[in-house]
Amino acid sequence: MTTKNPRIVLDAVRCRGREIPSPCGDGHLMWREWGANNTERPPLVLLHGGSGAWNHWVRNIPSLERRYRLLVADLPGCGDSTDPPRPYDAPSLATLLSNGIDHVLPGDMPFDLVSFSFGGVLSGLIAHRQSRRIRSLTLVGAPILGLTGTGPANDLVEVPAHLSPEEASPLYRRNLQNLMFGDPAAADDLAVTIQADNMAKARLRSRGIARSSVLADSLHNLPCRLGCIFGERDVTLDPDLETNHSFVAEIHPNAAFHIVPKAGHWVQFEAPDAVNALLLELIR
Repeated sequence: MTTKNPRIVLDAVRCRGREIPSPCGDGHLMWREWGANNTERPPLVLLHGGSGAWNHWVRNIPSLERRYRLLVADLPGCGDSTDPPRPYDAPSLATLLSNGIDHVLPGDMPFDLVSFSFGGVLSGLIAHRQSRRIRSLTLVGAPILGLTGTGPANDLVEVPAHLSPEEASPLYRRNLQNLMFGDPAAADDLAVTIQADNMAKARLRSRGIARSSVLADSLHNLPCRLGCIFGERDVTLDPDLETNHSFVAEIHPNAAFHIVPKAGHWVQFEAPDAVNALLLELIR
């Protein structure tokens, strides 16, 4: 993407896709589809991170849509999706998303699942619910052993709703630098625009679930291949990247575990070329 205007970048990607709602309580989950004519390979389902939306994948969709049919969700209570029925927990959210997959991919069509951060936390449960047809699960920056409660990932500043975009921008940029990126310079205007848009719509409370062992527990007896992609400088992981890697190696000795040098948590945005190539390798 050569243009530096964030709105042009986001609109160019969004307008190529089409919206597909699926039921969510009394409302809907919003899915977006790209590459609808790519029918030679099983489709890819992409799930974003906490307080995010489809735009967490804005630097990956242009590459992937050339080869695959993509179904990209806004999680319940995020983006343009309705809030989930209360009370909600990891199993109920996973059921909503699994039912959404059945809606946008009816029948027994096989698919591959790629999930970032909090989307990954729910993905082991989704894989078990979709055991009849899921081919692979790729976790991207997902806190397998739980989201850390200490360190720079928790050193975030509040961005009051009454601030103007000009006043809020440096606060969002600081939070992105602490939480999402290995290189502070990666918190560019596109990243700040995405963060501001997503936080204005985020209603799902996900941190308590992300700090639990639900993902680690659900990776046992996984009904599909597992792959992992992490940024070397991901600060969100409890206790650290090495321990998460060791856990995966113990329960899934054949799982691919790729570490992208110098990148942080939002690795597919910070290092899109590397991640796009890894995704093609892992899914293939």
